[in-house]
Amino acid sequence: MKIHTYTSKEPLLHVNAFVIETEKGVIVIDTTLTMSDSLALKKMIDSFQKPVLGILLTHAHPDHVAGTYNIAPDGEVPIFALQSVNDLMQATEAAKHTQWSAAFGAEWIPKWTYPSQIVKDNDVIILGDTKLRVLDIGAGGDCDANSVWLMEDKPEAFIGDLIYNDNHAYMADGSILRWLANLEKMEPVLKSYKSYHVGHGSSCDFNSLAKQKEYFLAYCANALEATGGSGIFTDETKKNFEQVMIEKFPGYGCQFMITLSADRVGKELIGGSVHY
Repeated sequence: MKIHTYTSKEPLLHVNAFVIETEKGVIVIDTTLTMSDSLALKKMIDSFQKPVLGILLTHAHPDHVAGTYNIAPDGEVPIFALQSVNDLMQATEAAKHTQWSAAFGAEWIPKWTYPSQIVKDNDVIILGDTKLRVLDIGAGGDCDANSVWLMEDKPEAFIGDLIYNDNHAYMADGSILRWLANLEKMEPVLKSYKSYHVGHGSSCDFNSLAKQKEYFLAYCANALEATGGSGIFTDETKKNFEQVMIEKFPGYGCQFMITLSADRVGKELIGGSVHY
């Protein structure tokens, strides 16, 4: 068994997709965002000259689900996801097209392929000779429907965007408080796993859970500092806040996420209503 990583070439997100190569076939975890990357991912998959046993989706964001259209446009491969992931895809697809299509132009995939196999928390699926368990971690990640997929016979965990390893995190859709709670909740579960395969950044390990918490606490503390405790940003305070975060976390990717998430996090910090 080998785990292959495909990292997208588009300049903003550098999202990862994974291919588990087994004797009997391949299993795909998440499917990238753009036309070029999903077609390159498909080329990687085809190069193994083995059947695709299934596609697993960790959560509902387009950079993890859009490329499914180019892997299995007619759902000819089993596509596994939680009901909540499927429902959030349905609820947000149109809005995500509106939000991002202009930025990506011809690279944007205009139609999503939906899960064909709905799984529940703690279900185990068997694909060829590989067993994987899904955990429903609910709201509390970078969106409001999130799952973790765990290999049953290997200490390998596919955790989507639960951790952004050495990258600034997208917090414009979810709740940072719930995200922190999920990191705490998942610690005893993930402690026995050697490798965490994440949506953004290189694969990491148990120490990265604490590192992610540290990032969120720093983000919140500096957001309050930048806004004088109000949580309300101006263009100037947002720019200053961005510079502080860049200096505090040098070398982190996805820098555009800092200001993209600022208003949402600021509102949550002062007790403003957060829509789920």
